[in-house]
Amino acid sequence: MQKEIYKWYKEYRLHLLVWLLYILYETVVIGLVFHVYGHPMTYLGHYVIEISLFYIHANVILPWALKGGFKLFWRLPIVLIIEVWLYIFLNYAIDSILIRNGIIKYNAPFVLTITYQLKTLYRELLFIGFSTGYYYLKRYNREKEKTNDLEKQQLKEIINRQKFEQQLAKTENDFLKAQINPHFLFNTLDFIYHKILLESPAAANTIIALSEMMRFAIDADKIDGYVLLGDEIEQVNNLIHLNQLKKKESLNFATQIEDEARGLFLIPLVVLTLTENMIKHGDLSASSKPSLLSISIKHDQLIINTLNPIGLSYAVEKPVGNGIKNITNRLHYAYGQTVVFIHRVLENEYFETFISIPVELLRERRSFSNN
Repeated sequence: MQKEIYKWYKEYRLHLLVWLLYILYETVVIGLVFHVYGHPMTYLGHYVIEISLFYIHANVILPWALKGGFKLFWRLPIVLIIEVWLYIFLNYAIDSILIRNGIIKYNAPFVLTITYQLKTLYRELLFIGFSTGYYYLKRYNREKEKTNDLEKQQLKEIINRQKFEQQLAKTENDFLKAQINPHFLFNTLDFIYHKILLESPAAANTIIALSEMMRFAIDADKIDGYVLLGDEIEQVNNLIHLNQLKKKESLNFATQIEDEARGLFLIPLVVLTLTENMIKHGDLSASSKPSLLSISIKHDQLIINTLNPIGLSYAVEKPVGNGIKNITNRLHYAYGQTVVFIHRVLENEYFETFISIPVELLRERRSFSNN
């Protein structure tokens, strides 16, 4: 309660000060000029009416009368007439009560004369004028605040646009650098390939496989559409080949790819990331538990399924990392709710992923769109 009172006082303290100064000024001036000082109840009764008139006229009557467009031509006169007669009646009622109780000395019968009405009307018009000025001052301040807010918003938009343009320029520069750096890298790999081809054909073929994978990954990052699924499957074979050389052993990894699926277009690096996830977290050396990558078409759906034994790294680093999360986000961005992507652990022995996408969405190369 105290907080609410303090909040009200903080908001209207200037109003209280202005009214206090006005009442003191008017009381003192009238007293000095006419040598007449009224009873405190007289001041209280009339100033309550006048202050109420001031705020009701500014906060209720004018906003209602002026917001109606052409309606203001009949609204405003009607409410002003009601306002005038109500003010005169209330003042007459207050004076009658004060006279009846002997607070105001008045010897003749107190009646609502024309002179009394004109005097009261003059004072009412004075406060209506003050109130109207206050209304337009508030309106001006509101419009000024709106203008300032709009200017601030426009300034923020300009700043954000400049930041965006700077970021765009930086991205373009990074893109140019990305074009230059791989070009140098591939030239170097090509040089090494020809250098060691005669001495170590196996090592030379490894460099070719690595170069093809890197080129595919870089190009896939730059394109604005989808890649041929058959092209990505070739890179899966390169990835398996490189890891077999790295581990110096044959990996127990099998692929089952339907030829029709190779001709479909898919967002890049999905199958390659799934295969990398199998190699990283799975036990592909287990002879009794083969790992499998299966890609087929069933019931007008492209089905991508991976199954691999859980490796020792699973206990330390779960296979549902950034790669799986990235695939999830990209699939839903590209295909919306039509895609199904499930990943799960089976009996604490196998990790499985399952993807299902309508084939009709994969028939042709297209730009990314959020379905």
